[in-house]
Amino acid sequence: MEKGLKVLITGGTGSVGRKLCEFLTEQHVEVSILSRRKNNNSKYKTYLWDHEQYLIDTDAFEDIDYIIHLAGAGIADKRWTESRKKEILDSRVKTTALIYKALAKSKHKVKGIISASAVGYYGQTTTDNNFKEEDQPGTDFVASVCKAWETAVNKFQDLDMRTVNLRIGIVLMKKGGALEKMTQPFYWNVGSPLGSGKQMIPWIHLTDLNRIILQAINSSEMQGPYNCCAPDPVSNSEFSRQIATVLGKRIWLPKVPSWVLRLILGRRSVLLTEGSRVSSEKILKTKFEFKYPKLLPALQNLLVSKP
Repeated sequence: MEKGLKVLITGGTGSVGRKLCEFLTEQHVEVSILSRRKNNNSKYKTYLWDHEQYLIDTDAFEDIDYIIHLAGAGIADKRWTESRKKEILDSRVKTTALIYKALAKSKHKVKGIISASAVGYYGQTTTDNNFKEEDQPGTDFVASVCKAWETAVNKFQDLDMRTVNLRIGIVLMKKGGALEKMTQPFYWNVGSPLGSGKQMIPWIHLTDLNRIILQAINSSEMQGPYNCCAPDPVSNSEFSRQIATVLGKRIWLPKVPSWVLRLILGRRSVLLTEGSRVSSEKILKTKFEFKYPKLLPALQNLLVSKP
């Protein structure tokens, strides 16, 4: 790894971003963040930006080697009203455009941008496909957001910057992520598979996602899209079974029907009721070795309390 690396992170105050900042700092990478709010108590140098006001502190780019772009409104947090869908899209595409315009107008030494995307690029669908990076995007809302986001990121190639789009699966982490919500019903002894239970869940342990990002910084050969999923996708039913096993619980309720989830969550229920396999072949060809390639050890690491 290069010595004295400096990275600028957007979305650095989110659940994944905070852990990434800690991880990179432990690897002796100097971290700063772009944020909509100033936090004088932050251990990281913070610069302000606001894509709605087209404002960005260009001092943030001084001496920066790489940008890690994680910013984006939570896609599952609220119902998909038209205004919320616009917020989800703008928080990804317009923030990317804001960074691009700022760099295009300034002298900088930024070598590349490593941006989050999602496996939703392939569409919210349950098929027998094992989606690879060269496959075409889906046509639904989530897919259109991912496609527009990646298109905006790829423009940085015009600035002679290396671009990497990480199509991330469900990130498993102890607190603040999807796993915390998925396990809650099991603690209450009411956990069960969702929908048909046949939909696949492409997942990745937070530790491995952080390690992939670090590799993307260090490896000049990494370019373009990479699926960030463990090589062990499982069905929703199997995922539920393994959660129950790790927590010492029993699944006794029937599957939650898709129509019930749609009634509760609206159109975003497809995030839970649909899903296909996503191939990890390309990232494995970079000689990346997953620390958690299998689901059961990943769940045990995150859910079993250590003494």
